[in-house]
Amino acid sequence: MAPQSHNRRDFLKNLSLAVLGTSALGSSSFAGAVPRNSLDNRGVVNHKILGRTGFRVSDVASGAPKNETVLKAMLDSGVNFIDTGYAYGKGNNERMVGKVLKDYDRSKLFVNTKLLPAEGGEGFKSKDDVIRQTREALDRLQTDYADCVMIHGADNSKVVEDAAFHAGMDQLKAEGLVRSTGVSCHGSAWYKLPDESLDQVLLTAADTDQFDVFLMTYNFYNADLAEKVFKACEKKNIGTAIMKSSPVQIYKLLEKAVARYEEQGEDPGEDYYAYLNRYKERAQKARAFFKKYGYTTDEELINAAIIYVLQDPRAHTVCLDIRSLEDVKRYLALSGRSLKSSQARLLKDHQEHFGFLNCRIGCNACERACPYHLPVNTILRYNYYYQNKKDEKQAMKLYADLPGKKAELCMSCPGYCESACPYGVSARSLMAMAHQNLSFDRESFA
Repeated sequence: MAPQSHNRRDFLKNLSLAVLGTSALGSSSFAGAVPRNSLDNRGVVNHKILGRTGFRVSDVASGAPKNETVLKAMLDSGVNFIDTGYAYGKGNNERMVGKVLKDYDRSKLFVNTKLLPAEGGEGFKSKDDVIRQTREALDRLQTDYADCVMIHGADNSKVVEDAAFHAGMDQLKAEGLVRSTGVSCHGSAWYKLPDESLDQVLLTAADTDQFDVFLMTYNFYNADLAEKVFKACEKKNIGTAIMKSSPVQIYKLLEKAVARYEEQGEDPGEDYYAYLNRYKERAQKARAFFKKYGYTTDEELINAAIIYVLQDPRAHTVCLDIRSLEDVKRYLALSGRSLKSSQARLLKDHQEHFGFLNCRIGCNACERACPYHLPVNTILRYNYYYQNKKDEKQAMKLYADLPGKKAELCMSCPGYCESACPYGVSARSLMAMAHQNLSFDRESFA
């Protein structure tokens, strides 16, 4: 139950201290400075063959780059895989990439862009629409060809089998405008096609024998769910680019929420009380581990999560969200690194203590159990954009555009999703938090 009003402030004060103490273990907190030993001048030191494309890509890649300065610094450090697409700023990201490409040897770079399916997401309007979108992307990129063109955010098997897309790609390949094709997948849209799953979407794509590269989610939390896809990629020699490799930052946002409630003297309500109190209990248990291994900043934890993926030979390149020159130094220093035993134990312990904060991308157990058929995976992804990537406006628009009821239903739901989750994720609480963040008519939780 929620705390009584007379002890609300004491509860919030104690909880705030617990959250801060989880990772601070001193004065730095988990949001502290970048570890000094990660700021060296190493560039890319490892390359892998991107499946049947035959292209040797840097193990560290650029997710949709944030600005010209950051992208140039990455390319100067040896990064040669650039991911972009129309959906990032309605083509503005492609335009920015195009400006930078002119200053580099195009033949040494692998440029991946993505096309949006028609509304409904089960295919493209026509072959001509696919060709038009691609030509417009090439114009924005100011390049004669794309190394790879992907279906953006495929969430069902119908779209990866779409005849219009494949016919368009066949023609563009014949004309030399496209060299390979691919598909990106954040997860399935269970609420559209209840029998689908992330692995089924990508396995269907593999069975078509028409895709050369997958852009897929993979991290230490969903490793078991990605296993089937990796096996199919190895069998078909499909290249893999990885996104969402570091799912460890959600818990930091609770500190801000607690501080805001304490400052305003608000009662967060029964839902949030239970959720935050659960965090407090886990935080106290985790303190000893973090102190034992000397981890004092969240950057070290994130580094370990990324190295976990980088060292996997099946993950050919890892697209990272790099936003500053400091990020370039820090993340490029991870190239070619192997996970230390202490880092592996840290990740395992993080799963044990903070697993309830992380929805496993690709697992649809919660959506199957939801009587309202809410797209849990999709909503939590939009909240990730809002909280972690700081793309608030875009995340709120995406949420507003979702058809049907939203996660306001989670506020009064008994939690069917949580009961069904095999990983013990606090899905209902996460959904309630997401609704509060993403709704235009509510004050942000973050």
